Amino acid sequence: MNKHKNYHMYGILAIVILILLIIFFSLYIGRNTNGSSASKASPPASSPGTDIIKDAGDDAEVTAYLGEQDTIISDMLENMRVKQSGSAELDFLISMIPHYEASVDLSKSYLILGGKNKKLKELAREIIDKHLEEIENMRELIKEIQKQDITDSEKEKKYLKVYNKIIYAHQHISDETDASSSVEEAYIEGMVIHHQMAADMAETILKYSSHREICNIAEEIFETQKEETTKMEEIFNDM
Repeated sequence: MNKHKNYHMYGILAIVILILLIIFFSLYIGRNTNGSSASKASPPASSPGTDIIKDAGDDAEVTAYLGEQDTIISDMLENMRVKQSGSAELDFLISMIPHYEASVDLSKSYLILGGKNKKLKELAREIIDKHLEEIENMRELIKEIQKQDITDSEKEKKYLKVYNKIIYAHQHISDETDASSSVEEAYIEGMVIHHQMAADMAETILKYSSHREICNIAEEIFETQKEETTKMEEIFNDM
């Protein structure tokens, strides 16, 4: 009788020990699993997290550039509203100055917020230096023409009729760059359209003016804009 009782107690004790072992191993395995998960929660330096931060920075730069571009183009178009002077030549020069000033401002903005492409960076600096010099030349020429008192209201009306169409056609330069993925892309796309506007203006005044100095500067503007546009397109294709 006692012998059977002892067997019964041993059996209960074995069951209790087995249950304790099961609980112990369950807790041990669970703790290791949680520790392993915790180590995976922090991504390595080369993880996609790094790229996300970089992309966010790029997006911020593009957004900032596009914001400045909108302001620059808006101010340019406002300043290019022609107050008839009686001379197509004067109208051309007076409106070309804010156009060139916008080229300078857009290039400066690119160098601050972009400037990652070496060739484009060099070209932007060339545009700034060249256009600042040409702005001063145009201001001097304006003074000379004003002294000459050259007026021709009929020719001016014909020039302004085409000029206003050019301005209207370029009212939405900024819309063409809204989908740009980088400052470089936004700068090039905007400047190509901007340069085409100057080339159209130069080509138009050549049709309505025989003034030697005006024709010389218009021809130079036309050639310069085309040359710079070609360079930007080549850079864009190599990006």
